[in-house]
Amino acid sequence: MHRAASLSLALFFGLALAACGNVVVPAPGSGDTGGGDGQGETPPAAEYSVQYYPGPDHLLVRKADRELDRCVQLNAITPPLVQTGLDIEAPEGWSAAYVLITDRAADCEGPAGSSRGRKVSVTGATGTLSWEAGPSDYVLCNITVDVTATGRGEPEAHHLFATGLSIGDDCP
Repeated sequence: MHRAASLSLALFFGLALAACGNVVVPAPGSGDTGGGDGQGETPPAAEYSVQYYPGPDHLLVRKADRELDRCVQLNAITPPLVQTGLDIEAPEGWSAAYVLITDRAADCEGPAGSSRGRKVSVTGATGTLSWEAGPSDYVLCNITVDVTATGRGEPEAHHLFATGLSIGDDCP
């Protein structure tokens, strides 16, 4: 299957999930090389997922990096909180509550708070988180994340970068 077709299929099924559901979108460049030259697939890339939890409202954006075996989680909340070490711009009325890094990519697959891997102390995070409002408070459309987080003892910073993620099935 061509890359564009598989991404479209993943987005179609992801958008059909309920507001409290989980949407998984492969990172750009993952999957089949599309060249038809029989040279196989590119290395596994990161997968992004988003979850929404009402009352108080939480948005959880996760990046499962299979190559590094890391799960990076960004939690945004409303009403906003002031957190030291996080310089993440969020939509009005929201703030980044925490960033969590674990040494287990599979931690990005379970419900929030179910991490089993070793937690890495996050020393700082910068970037932006944005989205468009959907037809209700429980539908967030075209979520974009561009955040870099650093962790104590990690060989490099972790970059979360995804566009077009959505919660709910009423997004254009």
